[in-house]
Amino acid sequence: MDDQQIHVPESFLDLFRRRRGDRRQEPAHRVLARYESCEDLAQALCLQGRSLCLDLGVMPADVAPRMTQGLSGPEGGLAPEEADWVTTRLIELMENP
Repeated sequence: MDDQQIHVPESFLDLFRRRRGDRRQEPAHRVLARYESCEDLAQALCLQGRSLCLDLGVMPADVAPRMTQGLSGPEGGLAPEEADWVTTRLIELMENP
């Protein structure tokens, strides 16, 4: 993203494009704000997710989708594709301490 110090990964930028490689459909400041919210949420859920994995003896890919299931609902405040991104990011964070 332009001259921002925060690096927004391509996987998140792709959520705001019609097709991979297209220009963003949203202004940069909106994409950055959405990214920061989604990244913060994934980071906040990470400790709880790791704890569940240990308690249940399962892998992050088994726990993360259930933890983020409600995120795309009306009370979650995320678009479905953002909730999917948070789930993927949460798995990454839990697998790489």
